[in-house]
Amino acid sequence: MPAKAFEEQRLVFLAAQEESSMAESTAATSPQQAEPQAAPLRQPSPGETPACLMGKVSQLESMVKVLQEDLKKEKDAKVSLQAQIQSLREDNQRLLEESYSASAKLKKFTEWVFNTIDMN
Repeated sequence: MPAKAFEEQRLVFLAAQEESSMAESTAATSPQQAEPQAAPLRQPSPGETPACLMGKVSQLESMVKVLQEDLKKEKDAKVSLQAQIQSLREDNQRLLEESYSASAKLKKFTEWVFNTIDMN
């Protein structure tokens, strides 16, 4: 589910970037912009921010929050998996030692059986 949410947010972000890019390229190639008497675009004062930018900022903040939560979940899962790997390595080592021990006991038992048969 988090991957789907991320992909949806990514698509929205890319669409917004494409829209912004198209607006900039239209403005750059517009013949009105090339004329000196064209009206300049109104720049917002430092204290005011356009609503669309606030919306984008809010959207990006929510995307960052979701990504941070996903990252935390992934880190937690990684820690859990590393603990499982360590446990499996320890079990593997124990089983290997038990296998060698059982093999040695079987060899001794087989030698004892053959020695007992040879004595009779």
